[in-house]
Amino acid sequence: MIDVSIIVCTRNRADSLRSTLETLQSVAIPMGWTIEVLIVDNGSTDDTRAVISDASSGNSLIRYLSEPAAGVSRARNRGLRESAGKVILFTDDDVRVPTHWLKGMCEKILKGEADAVAGGIIFPAHIAYAFHEKPLNARRGWFASSDYLNPDNPKSMIGANMAFSRRVLEKVPGFDLELGPGGVGSGEETLFCKQLRTAGYRLAGALNVTVEHHFDLRRTSREALLELARIKGRTAAFILYHWEHQPVPLHIPKLGIFHLARQLVRLISKAGQSVERRTFGGLLRFEEKVTFLEEYRRQQKRSRKYAHHGLTPLT
Repeated sequence: MIDVSIIVCTRNRADSLRSTLETLQSVAIPMGWTIEVLIVDNGSTDDTRAVISDASSGNSLIRYLSEPAAGVSRARNRGLRESAGKVILFTDDDVRVPTHWLKGMCEKILKGEADAVAGGIIFPAHIAYAFHEKPLNARRGWFASSDYLNPDNPKSMIGANMAFSRRVLEKVPGFDLELGPGGVGSGEETLFCKQLRTAGYRLAGALNVTVEHHFDLRRTSREALLELARIKGRTAAFILYHWEHQPVPLHIPKLGIFHLARQLVRLISKAGQSVERRTFGGLLRFEEKVTFLEEYRRQQKRSRKYAHHGLTPLT
């Protein structure tokens, strides 16, 4: 069996993927280890196929997989099905990995000292600079920063830099198709990690093994941040209702007021630079909360997808 399967899911980020693949090909492979690199193309319409073809022409370890059904969870699960490694190591198509990445993320698992490892994610200097001021300074986690993780006892993993043993899939078979981009919008690795820990698997930290997240700064525009707030709200509602089974009191008159206030929030958000940064941070919190309540009410119309803290869907 192969020691490590590296999986990268990608969609319409050909230029960024090219740089990611260049750093992957520079990763040091410990003596005696065997690896494979699976690139899962999730319905790209740009030059993604050509970029992967160029990289694989000089590297037999790289394999191209096509998953045309949109959704990062579908792409992740396709990678899991096609992989053969004792360890599964995920990263994203807009990161740069260090040369010691493979050993740092996978050695504890291969030695039996951990079942999963949470790695670190940092921003390159030009992106880090943009996060010094409000409202971004309090929302680094929205962009996959690992700042919030406890290095000695992490409670979660981030999809841009996470590894786990194949034996985890015996109890937690994959990522929820309703979560992540293409679904609710995020949280597929969050729920997977909650299930992993509930099943009794050991999660270790390797936050000193950092990848750089080179995302497009257009994702920090005002409208993009408002949409991220909504995504966070929808994701939290889905997990709280379907997996945590936590009740949230929802009163229709109260939601009606929230709807009116939300429209006001959206009008204010269009004011652009005339809205102070600290005020916009409040608008983001409001948007997240209102979306959470709306989504929770929608989910309440469904039967719960999981038993309380369940590892697999009920149906």
